Amino acid sequence: MPGHRRQRWWCRPLNGDPKHRFTPVLTRQGRPHSFCVECSTGLEPWEGQAGARAYRFAAREVGEALVSVAKGTSYRAAAEVARRKAGRVPAGDPDRRRRSPANEGQLVANWVDVCAGFVCAGGLPDRWPHTIAVDSQNFRVRSGPRDGAGFHVLAAVGRDKGDAARWAPIPRVWRLEPFGHKDQAAWEAFFGALDGAPRVIVSDADNALALAIRSVFGESGVEHRLCEWHLARKLRYHLPEEVLADRQHPITSALWDAFHSIEAWARLEQAIQAEHRSGEHGPLTLAIKWLDTYGRIAKAQIPTRDPHGINSTGPVEQILREIDRRIGERVGSFTNRTRLSKLLDLMTLDLLGKADGRDLG
Repeated sequence: MPGHRRQRWWCRPLNGDPKHRFTPVLTRQGRPHSFCVECSTGLEPWEGQAGARAYRFAAREVGEALVSVAKGTSYRAAAEVARRKAGRVPAGDPDRRRRSPANEGQLVANWVDVCAGFVCAGGLPDRWPHTIAVDSQNFRVRSGPRDGAGFHVLAAVGRDKGDAARWAPIPRVWRLEPFGHKDQAAWEAFFGALDGAPRVIVSDADNALALAIRSVFGESGVEHRLCEWHLARKLRYHLPEEVLADRQHPITSALWDAFHSIEAWARLEQAIQAEHRSGEHGPLTLAIKWLDTYGRIAKAQIPTRDPHGINSTGPVEQILREIDRRIGERVGSFTNRTRLSKLLDLMTLDLLGKADGRDLG
């Protein structure tokens, strides 16, 4: 193939069989680069970038493009970079007003379809850890003919305990998966995708999620805990601004560690009830109702609280903000759920620090 030569070898069998030419399964490309793309060392005739036998792009170019889209680059931008590196920019009509053929994104979209599975194989978690925090992000098209269309990304971060029952240093992303709806069926599919069962699941107050946990994990002893930050925020909504502004007020001072110990929780309950009876800032009817519903849940969680574990959904929300940044305004482009799942797997691999374009080549 002109401009895309590959190294071939002579085989001269010692047993007298006819000599013949052959190429290895993963051939070496002699062009377009006659030098190492990283250190500029000149290549010998038998050296070069590894690539498939009958394909125009080297494995390195494919791998770097996959890393690029995992970090949030669009398919079109990644395709243009790959084509220019490979010297495969198609000839276009300089007078045409449409976009350049060099940045047609279907090239890299196809690479995600074909390569993401084996690239991520063995690199993603396949079992649930001791503790996970779960949440979801709604991605929606904001304008145009597809206004309102979109999908949800369900996410989990996790931490495990080692041989000495010590926690891993920080929570890490465990799983990302897209769904058309955020309902019980979606959460059941999400939890059922990995082996085992976590000991603790932390989430916000989502009834569909709670039902899915009971449906998937049943009697396996999973403890479902509500996020302490969400619980405290909901309570603050029901308290007067004058109370929250006064750091010395018994309610405000008790809020700091109310979710950490039974004693601190008792102080908070007493302070709210005393303020409600006094009527100084009006009756705290909504706060009292909160104590009767979510307050009971919060109090019941205190005895099993691990101060070194995950007690809020903050870590998973941070991951979802990063996914939101990487997807950006391109929500309407992700209409293929299977491909989006593979792209999210690549993003998970990157967030775990395992995405390296050179591994493919």
